[in-house]
Amino acid sequence: MVGIRSRLAKLKNRVEKNLRGFMRCRLGNMTMMLAISMPAVLGAVGLTSDFAIQSLKFSALQSAADAAALSAAKELAVASSTDTNVISAAKNYVTEELRGKDDAATTDVAIDRKAGSVTVKVTEVWTPMFAQYLQANITPIVATATAKLAGSANICVLALTPKGAGGIIMTSNSTLLANGCGLYSNSTDGWGVYVGDSSKVDSPMVCSAGGVRNDGGIATSTILTDCPVTPDPLASRPAPSFGTSCDYVAKKVSSGTATLSPGVYCGGLDVSGTAVVDLLPGTYVIKNGTFRVRDTATFRGKNVGFYLTGFMSFIFFTDNATVDLSGAESGDMAGLLFYEDRNVSALNVHDISATHADNLTGTIYMPKGNLFVHPSASVGAKSAYTAIVVNRLIVNQGPSLTLNTNYGATAVPVPAGIQATASVVLSN
Repeated sequence: MVGIRSRLAKLKNRVEKNLRGFMRCRLGNMTMMLAISMPAVLGAVGLTSDFAIQSLKFSALQSAADAAALSAAKELAVASSTDTNVISAAKNYVTEELRGKDDAATTDVAIDRKAGSVTVKVTEVWTPMFAQYLQANITPIVATATAKLAGSANICVLALTPKGAGGIIMTSNSTLLANGCGLYSNSTDGWGVYVGDSSKVDSPMVCSAGGVRNDGGIATSTILTDCPVTPDPLASRPAPSFGTSCDYVAKKVSSGTATLSPGVYCGGLDVSGTAVVDLLPGTYVIKNGTFRVRDTATFRGKNVGFYLTGFMSFIFFTDNATVDLSGAESGDMAGLLFYEDRNVSALNVHDISATHADNLTGTIYMPKGNLFVHPSASVGAKSAYTAIVVNRLIVNQGPSLTLNTNYGATAVPVPAGIQATASVVLSN
């Protein structure tokens, strides 16, 4: 019995000794494994920290890019803005947004005036603590934002007809250039806008309430279809007041130099031959007769407005005539160059085909009339701004119609609703 107890005691001692040795071995192995794995653990922690910093930096850069793009796009909406103004607005905004945070960031600005958009890219090159050794792709940090004009742009052309083909019609070889403004057709017809063979429409926005028919023409921006109808911005504009008596009857000037005064021209006004006519400031009412400038005559005036009323009060500027006019600066006709009585026939046709009609500054308002710009005419290129609100616009077989928006370059005010206060939105 004593022998058995002695052997059991020895066995217990041996087991305890082996167990203590085993534990010492395991602890040593664990210490060694921990020592081996420590760099990887620290690297993982460091990498996580780098990614957290990168995320914070990216958020700051993206916020600055978004704000800068919106600010620059608002600057773009100003008709007189230059690319330098837009770029400066964006960069200044980024600088202010990141002041004291990421001063090392650089800013690039891309402007697309045709699309009405500004893209701002903000870049920061930084040195992460650990990620650089693991070749993690977290530098440079790049944030990009694009903002664009939304809603209506400045109006260069608004065709009011609600139905029928061709609210805006461009026939073969004609050109319509709209600088910083939009072209709108309210016709819900499938051919609300027509672009003929070899014609060109160059505008940041072309919008048809119906559809578009393109027979081989060029549009520098996508012509939008199914657009909302654009209300007549001058619908509430009252007609100018004038007396019932006639100041002039069937007035004609065919030679020499003449100066005409404001008043009521019953039976129309005809300037022809080699006549040179200068106009005194004021409102000229053309009543029950054609308003014609033709041959090689010159017809010029500043701070003038023409109100067309009654039967056959059409505009015909033709041949090699020179027409140089700037609209009314104040009074009933302020901002308007031509104003057609809303009560006249919807079949009125007005024709501008004079070779030299380079300056027609102001708003052409013919809510019932159809305006033709015909061959050989180069219309509007020297105007500070020209806005056309008509029943239909037809640019026909070869002419060039240029519509500018240099509103600050003239004393002729812009009627409410013509110059839009465009909103801007982020598009990415």
